[in-house]
Amino acid sequence: MSAQKVDADVIIIGSGVMGGLIACQMAKAGKSVIILEAGPRVSRQEIVERFRNSPFKMSLTNVKLQGVGSPYPNPPHIPSTYGDYLQQVGPVKYPTKYLRVVGGTTWHFGSALWRMIPNDFKLNTLYGRGRDWPFGYEELEAWYGKAEHELGVSGVDGQDESGQGGKAWPPRSTPFPMPGLPTSYLFDRLTEMLGKGGYNPVLEPNGRATKPWGKRPMCGGNNNCNPVCPIAAKYDGSMHIDEAERLGAKLLDNAVVYRIEAADDGKITGIWYKKPDGSEHHLTADYFVLAAYGIESPKLLLMSTSEKYPNGIANSSDQVGRNLMGHTGISMNVMMSEDVWPGQGPTELLVYLNNRDGVFRKDFPSYKIKVRNTVPTADYAASLIEKGVLGSKLDAEIRRQSARSLNFAIDFETLPLAENRVTPSKTKKDAIGIPLPEIYYSVTDYWHAGKEAGLKDFHKFAELLNAEILSIDTKFQDRQHIMGTTIMGDDPHNSVVNRDCRTHDHPNMWIAGTSVMPSASCMNPTLTGAALSLRLAEHMLQTMKTEVAG
Repeated sequence: MSAQKVDADVIIIGSGVMGGLIACQMAKAGKSVIILEAGPRVSRQEIVERFRNSPFKMSLTNVKLQGVGSPYPNPPHIPSTYGDYLQQVGPVKYPTKYLRVVGGTTWHFGSALWRMIPNDFKLNTLYGRGRDWPFGYEELEAWYGKAEHELGVSGVDGQDESGQGGKAWPPRSTPFPMPGLPTSYLFDRLTEMLGKGGYNPVLEPNGRATKPWGKRPMCGGNNNCNPVCPIAAKYDGSMHIDEAERLGAKLLDNAVVYRIEAADDGKITGIWYKKPDGSEHHLTADYFVLAAYGIESPKLLLMSTSEKYPNGIANSSDQVGRNLMGHTGISMNVMMSEDVWPGQGPTELLVYLNNRDGVFRKDFPSYKIKVRNTVPTADYAASLIEKGVLGSKLDAEIRRQSARSLNFAIDFETLPLAENRVTPSKTKKDAIGIPLPEIYYSVTDYWHAGKEAGLKDFHKFAELLNAEILSIDTKFQDRQHIMGTTIMGDDPHNSVVNRDCRTHDHPNMWIAGTSVMPSASCMNPTLTGAALSLRLAEHMLQTMKTEVAG
């Protein structure tokens, strides 16, 4: 511990699910904690009211429609990612959407909370692609169980989540904290029809309560998990931040960290942050956790240059910001020949994982196919009115499209490519003078081979469902799953953090979240990030105990 007085034992940068989990563990252990969040607090009532009053019922609206689109705030000191904040410089756009508010992006996530499966941890060894993790599934299994309990996950015990319709997989030492959500008529009908083609239904583990859980009520099936659960049945990171504050942690909102300081011996000594008025402030601690998600975390590290660290903090490997991954995907709209009535229950639950794992991964990536259980009625109405459909015909057609229109989306695994990266812009800054993130992103022939396999599934789906294909979009859709930019590994020469998420270069700084993941799989990464964060917290507390004793 430092001989000099510091502001806190631990400083955590970022108040999303990862920062909140770690803050709770630190505070429970009696450590003094300061959490810094770039954005403001938001209240559920305020967000729900904005969403209710908006003529555009979607969260992914361009910032130009702010106030009538995305219900989340867009103050000048934290420009919204729905606009042109992310500077795209690569051949493929990476227009990811994340929230800079207290509680982070889980406010508007779809709530999918999947485990990876064992083979996802050894992609290079098994299939000659990407990177292996420095440890296997068995090391993370117990932490997955703890993360499921912390986040209040509901799921179906005994499912084969590999998608092969066989035995329960992956291995579990604990059951889901809550039983899964009931299926709707749509899901039951699709299961029946697609099953004839050998497609095995899998119900998604998720963060929606199916019974009272803590302060969360049971899911009411409001069908707007994204952009906001109106009754707080769905988990979001603000819940752990609230708990951390009750345990004594201190939260500083509207505090944009722009610099991390390190001494010549490698120890991180302090951070600098700006308030919305541009004023600059300094804080010190003995230990630091960077939990600002996969774009802001590497940007901050790369901005923190000095004579001793000309390439930024934690970057002796030149891997900070590199290996950007996501689940770049495609989608299909179809018109069923019968009424199936989507929109009942949560926005997503039923998926197909026949190509989640197999020797094919040598040739094309794993992928999942998900049913989007949403009904954009306002879009249907606007399109029909524009075509001149009015009166009783308009009403009938809205009903028909609402009952029969379906959207299927594919999420493809991507690989950690060094050229895909995040860097601070050299020319563009935000309102308080901090560089915007610049993103270079691309896909390879490996991804395109996956796309061709996915298109075959789309056409087979349409055939089995006796549905008309209205459109197929193959234009590199972003799924908002940011991974890889502070990658984990045993070798300090080609990774940023070690197997415990501790930076190779700085003994008192850890990095939390999905940015440390060496592989992406094809599944939503939040639960893996949460499991890693709980594991990180235990290792960090053991380190603190050892150093005090020493």
